[in-house]
Amino acid sequence: MNYSLIIPFFNEEKNIQSLLNNLFASLKNLNNENRNFQIIFVDDGSKDSTFEKLKMYSDKKFKTIIIKHKTNTSQSSAILSGIKNSKYENIITLDGDGQNDPSDIQKLIEEFEKGPDMIIGWRKFRKDNLFKKIIPSLVANYIVRFFTGSKIHDHGCALRVFKKNKLDEVTNWGDFHRLLAARFTSNNYIVKEMQINHFHRAHGVSNYSFNRIAYVIMDLLYIKLFKSYKTKSIYVFGLFSLISILLSLVVFSIMLILKFFYQSSFISTPLPILAVFLFMSGIIFLFIGFVSQLIISQSDINKKDLDNESEIFEVD
Repeated sequence: MNYSLIIPFFNEEKNIQSLLNNLFASLKNLNNENRNFQIIFVDDGSKDSTFEKLKMYSDKKFKTIIIKHKTNTSQSSAILSGIKNSKYENIITLDGDGQNDPSDIQKLIEEFEKGPDMIIGWRKFRKDNLFKKIIPSLVANYIVRFFTGSKIHDHGCALRVFKKNKLDEVTNWGDFHRLLAARFTSNNYIVKEMQINHFHRAHGVSNYSFNRIAYVIMDLLYIKLFKSYKTKSIYVFGLFSLISILLSLVVFSIMLILKFFYQSSFISTPLPILAVFLFMSGIIFLFIGFVSQLIISQSDINKKDLDNESEIFEVD
C-alpha cells in the first residue's frame, strides 16, 4: 500500500529540524517494495522562516513537495491542499508542532492495513496545559461521543491514517480535520483508535482553548442537521420559517377571536408580543437559510480556487 503523508505548518521554524529528523528515520524502516511514501509539507502562510527550513531539511530519498499558502487559511485548508496534491490512495496526517511521535506511524499503518477505513491516535497521556487544552478537549470529546455515538476518545488527534476515497464534499465540509473520525463514523465507515505517544511542545504556542467547544458544537450541528441537506440548507431553515410564521398566524387568529367575540383588548394578553416574535423569527430563519446557502456555494468556489492562492514546490 502507498501513502501520502501530509504535515501542515504555521510558524513552526524551531520545531522543524527535530520533527523531520525523527520522521525520516521512522519512514526509512517502512519504505520498501510493499510501501511507497509521498511527503507533502504545507506552509499555511507562516510569517517566520518555516518555508526555508522545510526546504533545508527535506530528505531527497522521499518524493516531497512543499505547498506554500500566501496567507494563513486554517489547518483544514492546509490538509485539504495536501490531499488535492496527493498521488497515493491512503492519507497520513501529522501535526507540525512536534508533539506527535513519528515512530507511532508504523503501528498505525500496520493496523490500518488490516482493513479499517481510518486509524486515529489516542493521546491518552497528553502533555498539554490542563486548563487551556486538556479540559476543553475532554469536554469536547464527551459531547461528540454523546451526540454521534462515536466510541473514539480523542477526535482531535492529528495523527491518523485514512482512505482518501472515503472523503467527499460532505465529509470535508468546513474545518473537517477536527471531527473527521466522527464524520467517518456517521457515514458508517470503520474507524479504530490506537494509543500513541505525546510530547510537550518544545517551541512556539498553541492557539487552541475553550473556544474549540463552540467549534465542536457547530460541527455537531452540521453532522446531525446538514449531513443530508448540504445543498438544500434553504429547505431546512425554510421549514423552520414556515412553522414559525404559521404559528404567528394561529396566535393572531386567537387574538381576533378574543377581540371580536369576547371583547378582550389586544393589550390585555401577551399574545400580540408572541405573534410578532414568531413572525419575526420566521423571517430570520428564512434569511439564515439564504445566507447559509450562499456560504455553502461560496465555500465550494473557494475550494476550487484554493490552488490559485498557493504555490507548489518539488524537492529535487
